[in-house]
Amino acid sequence: MSSPGQVNQGLLAALRVLREALKEEKLVLFLGEKISALPQPATLGDWWTSVQDESDVNPEKLKKLEEDYLQRLEDRPSLPHVALRTLGRFPLILTTNMDCLVERLVWAPQGIVGEALRIDQLNLLASAWPNLHHDVIVKCFGDSSLHARATVATKQRMEELCRSDGEEARFFEQLFNERSVLFLGCDPDQPLYSSALQRFAENSKTRHFVVVPARQRGVEERGSLSVLHVELDLPSLAQLLNPSAKPLLPPTDMTVPKTTKANTDVKQGGDNTPGCDVIQLLCLGTGKGTTAVLTGEPSSSMVVLHNSRPVLLVDVGLGVTQSLLHSVAPEKFPDAMFVTHNHSDHAGELPLVLGGTAQRRLLAGKPRVKLLCGPKVLEPLKIHRLSEMAYQMKPDDIADWLICDPEGDPIYLDDVKNFKLQAVESQHDIPCYGFLLYYKDELILGFSGDSGFNPELYDKIFSAPTVVVDGRTPSSQWHASFDEISAYSKSREKKPRAVYVTGYGTAAEYTTDDSAITRFERGLHYTLWSGENKCPELTSEGTN
Repeated sequence: MSSPGQVNQGLLAALRVLREALKEEKLVLFLGEKISALPQPATLGDWWTSVQDESDVNPEKLKKLEEDYLQRLEDRPSLPHVALRTLGRFPLILTTNMDCLVERLVWAPQGIVGEALRIDQLNLLASAWPNLHHDVIVKCFGDSSLHARATVATKQRMEELCRSDGEEARFFEQLFNERSVLFLGCDPDQPLYSSALQRFAENSKTRHFVVVPARQRGVEERGSLSVLHVELDLPSLAQLLNPSAKPLLPPTDMTVPKTTKANTDVKQGGDNTPGCDVIQLLCLGTGKGTTAVLTGEPSSSMVVLHNSRPVLLVDVGLGVTQSLLHSVAPEKFPDAMFVTHNHSDHAGELPLVLGGTAQRRLLAGKPRVKLLCGPKVLEPLKIHRLSEMAYQMKPDDIADWLICDPEGDPIYLDDVKNFKLQAVESQHDIPCYGFLLYYKDELILGFSGDSGFNPELYDKIFSAPTVVVDGRTPSSQWHASFDEISAYSKSREKKPRAVYVTGYGTAAEYTTDDSAITRFERGLHYTLWSGENKCPELTSEGTN
């Protein structure tokens, strides 16, 4: 059995090969129904259910399916197709999709004028191969155009391809022997794809790749075919593979901080035993100000997990998105976010996260994400922070904005009303808020946000059993010092179970060994609550 390190190294090697092929523009792309106009999640058979009449394909149904997709987008970008542009140039694309979205959303924005062919028109491609004079997309089933009209006959021809020894099959063999093919949006175990992969990819002279979203990363080798199990959605994968991105480095222990104290409530993993009711904090970063830009340490942020499911993301400053993606798949991003204030190290990546989350939720038919903030933070976020999105998405279209008034009622995070949040006002140079978090009406967490030492604020948040507080050295009017936090904690008659300090910057800038407070560490999980404290030790697995 392969070790996790071997699995990661194998996946890393495959991704490097892909990136090099993308750089040289020699990769052939095969697109499946997961990246199409079909409502998701889709299967290959859904194409025929959606567009076929009693005897043949109805081109009007096909056009309407495509127009419905574009109408749902309105003025928003289509993330899958933006991701395809990010990946690079593909002079040859093969697809089982019958829409024309590649032409409209990938080619047109780049000024590419290409040609669409059906599977039975491959002789036109074969005669010029490999010297293509323009980009070509082969519609295996056809589309709604007059030139490459989809018909039941083309469907049968594609299905017979893997058993055929005809002209099309011979060209496919030549293609797969000469060029690497990247399959996206395809289920390799679906009968049609499985047959095609076995016939043309698994025993070819060139290596080919199928990308499959999965909870567990790894590589499955099937002869010349590598099935890549990744924890990323297409936009994230595209950013990773883009030839201009930073080099792909091997995994090291430096990416996950080690536990330094014998604390049973602090773990490197987030999975818990089925049947246990556990609430945890996952630290995403502890950076301050320009820390993320100068050192790479993500800005201070955390996510609340309920039985390993993310329920609340707290702050989305610089570097936080990448840190979050290490532990949480994009489609599982929490339904609610809380933004403390409008500094870049706390809200700098809000447009990116909100835009991507809104797009995914729209296409999946999910409600908008809940964006929680204090009353004095609402306008700076909506008008100033999100101004770069003004011509694509309106703030009220991408999130449900919930004002957390310290003088008002708590805000519920979930429909069943298990979690509620009460804002508290912090002491900072611009309006800023922390909060008290309750689970089933029991206070479980107090959080200060960025704040100078303020006894009134501390009295509130230190009433919780677990406290996360902003601290650094030296102290200022806008940021408490380690000594101030420690002295206050020791002075309390009823002390919290744990006091964690965040926002201090890098590990080297945490300059105290005072036992009254504990350093919040990126990559670690902190247990806030467990049902009757009967849950066993947590494992060292992730939360993907």
